[in-house]
Amino acid sequence: MTQRLAIVASHVIQYQDPFFRLLAREPDIDLEVLYCSPAGAETYRDEAMNATLKWDLELLQGYRYRFISNWSHRADGFMRQINPGLFAAIGRGRYDAVLFMLGWGTLSAWIGFAACRLFRSPILLFGDSSFLPEETTSRQQVRAGIMRSLFRLTTAFMISGRWNADYYEHYGADPRRFFPLPWAIDNDRFDEASRLAPDERSEIRNRLGIRPEAMVVAYSGKLIERKDPLTLLRAFEKMRHRDKAALLFIGDGELRASVEAYVGEHRLRDVVITGFVNQTEIPKLYGISDAFCLPSSFDPRATVVNEAMASGLPVLITDRCGPAGDIAREGENAFIFPFGDVSTLSSRLDLLASDPALAKRMGERSRDIIATWTYEAGIEGVKAALRFVALEGAP
Repeated sequence: MTQRLAIVASHVIQYQDPFFRLLAREPDIDLEVLYCSPAGAETYRDEAMNATLKWDLELLQGYRYRFISNWSHRADGFMRQINPGLFAAIGRGRYDAVLFMLGWGTLSAWIGFAACRLFRSPILLFGDSSFLPEETTSRQQVRAGIMRSLFRLTTAFMISGRWNADYYEHYGADPRRFFPLPWAIDNDRFDEASRLAPDERSEIRNRLGIRPEAMVVAYSGKLIERKDPLTLLRAFEKMRHRDKAALLFIGDGELRASVEAYVGEHRLRDVVITGFVNQTEIPKLYGISDAFCLPSSFDPRATVVNEAMASGLPVLITDRCGPAGDIAREGENAFIFPFGDVSTLSSRLDLLASDPALAKRMGERSRDIIATWTYEAGIEGVKAALRFVALEGAP
């Protein structure tokens, strides 16, 4: 039996697009994606990245979609997406289920929830929430009550990671309604594109001014306060084996000037900042690297960790990054350190710099682990959720 599935997505995300394409190929799923914004499919300004960009990947191919008009002119906050047309789209679509991949932090999400309740379309929830907010103030307690009410109305939960499941369960969700939808990327693309021939690896390093023998530690993402690139820089400065290492910052953002100033004031060598790098080139920069670090204060899923693992790198991340709950495994393929702990991070960098064989083994383990964290696993999870929906219906 073919089931009609709508996915409500916030905007065009380069990691989700291949998943939609694969899901649309399933003969028993009739898929339509309802986008609340065309951002990501066209040239746009990313202020946090300090760049005007357009992804150099083929997007919006192989599945049916439409853009729902967004009435909002705000860039952030609960009112950043106001899509009244979602109500009619869900009502007319007569979907067997609606999968919300935009969370619940916008008015549009709640417009969609209301439509599902009125038209009795089962709600499937997917998100990256992994850390429980406090419930000490009246406002926080009201929010917690709203979350529990929403989860009682949800037919099934698509789980993006272990800590995400814990989050739902904290608010009363029934684990029997949990189905896996890993927060995945195109592993094959990163695996293949990061396997560089020795000459290409040497050429890219030479172009960036990186010594052939250096252990390169890559950071990929926006240079912003939340991702805390300065902690990595301070840890690099404290390394006993700094002469064996180099830092590669892939990205741009408001802290770039601070990073450059720190490098200059402390006379640090072997620190490279690339600026914005588009999708097809990023795997090559992982390919010239030997380890990956993300020192974020808050990163519920941190997709760049998937990228680094698929590229065969050991990862060093904080205990505030969601992958620490599942795919980043201490001592196997990862070192997990407390947020802001410069000394611990520095010692782990020294360990890798002094033992290249260890870094290589951990990188190979990364590839093994991420090979199970796939779009295909998510498709099976969606199909299992739809079978459950067929039996349970809307709450």
